[in-house]
Amino acid sequence: AEDFYLEMLQMYCDQEKEKKQELAALFENGDWEAYTVKVHALKSTSLTIGAKELSEQAKELELAGKDKNETFIRENHDRLMENYETLCEKIAKSIQEGDGMQ
Repeated sequence: AEDFYLEMLQMYCDQEKEKKQELAALFENGDWEAYTVKVHALKSTSLTIGAKELSEQAKELELAGKDKNETFIRENHDRLMENYETLCEKIAKSIQEGDGMQ
């Protein structure tokens, strides 16, 4: 079960760069409908790996997207991206440290 969880974490972080680029492009273009769909997916995958705080942030942005609350999205997008990156850096570090112990 632990191996499976580590694989899930690895997959989650392998997709980070691509997902961040997609979200950034949609954000820049002001395509809030597509942005909402992508941020919904991030909410779900974050919750699946137990990243509750990031999932909550994504949920807030998803709801803002549904409400067409552009101001909220513009004010909170960068924080979500930073936290997403930080989380994956921590995951990568702990996976590497874990491998070193075996």
